[in-house]
Amino acid sequence: MSIFPALLFLHLTALIMMAGATLVGFVNYRTFWNLFHQEKVQATGVLAASARFSRLNGIGAALLIVTGAAMIALTQGAFASQLWFRIKIVFVILLIINGGFWGRRLDTKLAKITSARVPVWDEQALRLEGQLRVFYLMQFAIFLVIIFLSAYKFN
Repeated sequence: MSIFPALLFLHLTALIMMAGATLVGFVNYRTFWNLFHQEKVQATGVLAASARFSRLNGIGAALLIVTGAAMIALTQGAFASQLWFRIKIVFVILLIINGGFWGRRLDTKLAKITSARVPVWDEQALRLEGQLRVFYLMQFAIFLVIIFLSAYKFN
């Protein structure tokens, strides 16, 4: 029995875990912003609950990279030489950079602003609302491109 199907299963599971955690994070942030305009105390509770999903993204990303590298090694780099795969790797790197750097920075800023409870809390938080929306839309777009390239392997 080949180990390749097991690696592919784990690889797809990691991708689904990352996409699912991103979707749940997005829904939680939408809930946060809806509550933010009415009940700021409840909104900060939703924000605290959302912080746990970044760990799932990290675990998914690590599993995705490990299983992807193992599949490349197992196939002696057969996929790595194909154009669709090279494009996909660029988008995987973009996904990691966007989530790991920009998304984490926005999360940290929002957590800092909401915990400070300063008078400019509303203004600063509202500026971040648009940036977080763009971040999540970019993440979803990158996921869609990765899934498309994985499903329609072209040369």
